[in-house]
Amino acid sequence: MLSLASKLLVAISATGAAMAVAYGFAVDERAGVILFVFLAAAGVIAAIALGGATVPDFAEPVPADAPPPIRHATSIAPPQRGSGWTAAAAAAVTLLAVGAAVTWEVAAVGAGAVVIATAGWFARVWSEHPSWTPRVRDRVSSRFLVPIGLPVASVLLALTIAFSLSRTLLAVSKNGATLAALVIGIVILGACAWVASRPRMASSGIVALAALATVSMAGMAVTGAVAGERDFPHEEEEHEPIKVVAHEVMFEESKITVAADEEVVIEFVNLDDVYHNVAVYQGEGPESKPIFNGEGFAGEDERTYRFEAPAVGTYTFVCDFHENMKGTFVVEQGE
Repeated sequence: MLSLASKLLVAISATGAAMAVAYGFAVDERAGVILFVFLAAAGVIAAIALGGATVPDFAEPVPADAPPPIRHATSIAPPQRGSGWTAAAAAAVTLLAVGAAVTWEVAAVGAGAVVIATAGWFARVWSEHPSWTPRVRDRVSSRFLVPIGLPVASVLLALTIAFSLSRTLLAVSKNGATLAALVIGIVILGACAWVASRPRMASSGIVALAALATVSMAGMAVTGAVAGERDFPHEEEEHEPIKVVAHEVMFEESKITVAADEEVVIEFVNLDDVYHNVAVYQGEGPESKPIFNGEGFAGEDERTYRFEAPAVGTYTFVCDFHENMKGTFVVEQGE
């Protein structure tokens, strides 16, 4: 039977589901719908947990002629230890909800955190059960935690740190990213050195440090994802290649114009069976200074020549194999 609080939570869940549908039709905005869905899911989970863990709100009616209750000897049980897994699970679900509304990367981190928090919560509850004996504890530690759990946890922690750092460094300025990477690297190395210098440090302390690092890095990832990536300067688009065609021992182009301080890209097509190339000289005649000499080749083939444009001025482009094949190569001031 559901208690009064459980019924209230079920009502809240139904309201959240209805609001998700209404919000989706009215506004058609994904973030709000997801938040209402998470509200409904949280209400259902809380209602189930509360319904199975609490006693009825009202005592059962007792007849007037019922005998007095029998007293039994009781012993005081040890108080239940506190656990941080509940707070970790709540933070993980919150991270998952925020990620679902912001970006899938953060949602993936939140889903992983939910799995880890659930496993830790289950392990904590099991450790307080009578079936959790020293023998069982040793078997779980030697067969699961050390060979499987520890490597997996280490890899997940490393991936979380790498992903969080990437989101953070992409969100800040270039100089800020350099400084942040340096500071965070020093902090990580210092923490690892501090742990290594204390071989008798309790495992709970190491787990607490790992949890602190994970939560901090997750917070950095959320902040970086919300802020977005900074603007990166894009490289200038490559200009269209200049096409030069050699046919019947002649250049079809008589003039080539390029911009100074830029890469010249010439797409040379040879339609003759003899050798041709494209070369650029400063002036004319055998004493001219070469600027660029392209590879010569024969047959119906083509080559792409690339070279840096010379200074502003007028030059000559020729075929090194045929003196009659020439034209004007003009270098203008770029914009």
